[in-house]
Amino acid sequence: LLCEHMIAVHIRRGHTVAPITRDDQVNKVLRIIFHKKQELTQLRILITSEVEKVTSGKLTLLEELRNSLVQSPSTISSVTKQLDQVRPKNLFEQLISQLGFADQLQELQNLMNQTVECQEQEQKALKDRIATLTNQLDEAKKKFHNKSATSTNNPQNHQKVRGPVPAKRSRDLGTELPIVVSTSGDKTIRIWRSEKARALEGHTGGVYSAAVPQTKEVLVSAGADSTIRVWDAATGKVARVLKGHTRSVLCVAISTVARFIVSGSADNTLRVWNLDSGKTIVVLGGHKSGVKSVAISNKGKFIVSGSYDKTLRVWSLNTGEVIKVLEGHSGCIRSVAISKSDRYAISGADDSTLRVWNLISARVRVFKGHGGAVYSVVVSNDDKFIVSGSNDKTIRVWNPTSGETTQILRGHTGDVLSVNLSNNDKYLVSGEGYPDYSVRVWDLSTGEQ
Repeated sequence: LLCEHMIAVHIRRGHTVAPITRDDQVNKVLRIIFHKKQELTQLRILITSEVEKVTSGKLTLLEELRNSLVQSPSTISSVTKQLDQVRPKNLFEQLISQLGFADQLQELQNLMNQTVECQEQEQKALKDRIATLTNQLDEAKKKFHNKSATSTNNPQNHQKVRGPVPAKRSRDLGTELPIVVSTSGDKTIRIWRSEKARALEGHTGGVYSAAVPQTKEVLVSAGADSTIRVWDAATGKVARVLKGHTRSVLCVAISTVARFIVSGSADNTLRVWNLDSGKTIVVLGGHKSGVKSVAISNKGKFIVSGSYDKTLRVWSLNTGEVIKVLEGHSGCIRSVAISKSDRYAISGADDSTLRVWNLISARVRVFKGHGGAVYSVVVSNDDKFIVSGSNDKTIRVWNPTSGETTQILRGHTGDVLSVNLSNNDKYLVSGEGYPDYSVRVWDLSTGEQ
């Protein structure tokens, strides 16, 4: 039938068909079919290989772009141009779908949408600031070169400071300032005693987060090299390196009542690790985008995670299952904290708001006041106030009952990337990125540095 159909088509087109035997017809058609199948197989392998390379490359690029936005929101204009280059076209979408790569395409689209959403939310608030920073660039370069030979204790040499962590929310030394741990995009961790610092080096990428347990015998850090490092606090040496995440580890927390670590990553998962063995206890999956922040309840029963997918998730540490999914933020979530009573979760996001979630009744209260993304939140040890840091360059102290701002601390010249409190809630520590990359200690009773 196939032979007769082919001959009929040729005759209709005016072609001359030579008289051949039926065996000749069959053999000829079989040869044609065989060669076509070979060509199609080779073509499919080639296209599949190319699609995999392109898809993987674009996912990697998008992840790098997102990390760039996290570390330096002022790169938005250049990121926009790069996003336009990786946006899939209709033909590309159809090709991937036909070859069975629909899931990869959807993941690519989701990543791109989330990145664009975060970008658009930040762009409005940062438009004027970007212009100012551009004008200050030459001056900043001169300052950097002039101070490049100064002591490493200078906060300005600690580039892209990410998180001041007062050693387990700081150990107060009588009337002295607290000991502070900060992490940075310069791949180091610094332990500050007054204005002097000891640098810990080992990460091969920027260090995004650090945590210290109540016993203070170790320090745990997480970074862009996809690892978590456990440091001996006394010697400053790496005790062990925890590997398992496939992308940057964006946050880490350590339990105060049990010997385990929780980490969140750009690979969309959280991992619970045994502190002593360094082995993964459980992998928690459910977020649709990178996990930016994680907090452990004070009794060690559950954890709360915040993600670029704009949701918070409450996880049971006994079962590894999701207890609640908290939705409401219209921007990517940057920071989460848990009250000392374990009744409330606090979150800060790119939509310029804080939200206080009642974990029992599921009620939520929205705190407004910041003029830009809220990068960090922390709650006092007595649950009487909340502190937040923002890219509007201010720190705000909030009354958790009324939702009103009770204090505004000004002095930073750039984004306030992280805030934390000492054990007695007397001191507040904050970390800033560009332009001065400083760590600042505030006396909350006076509001002075």
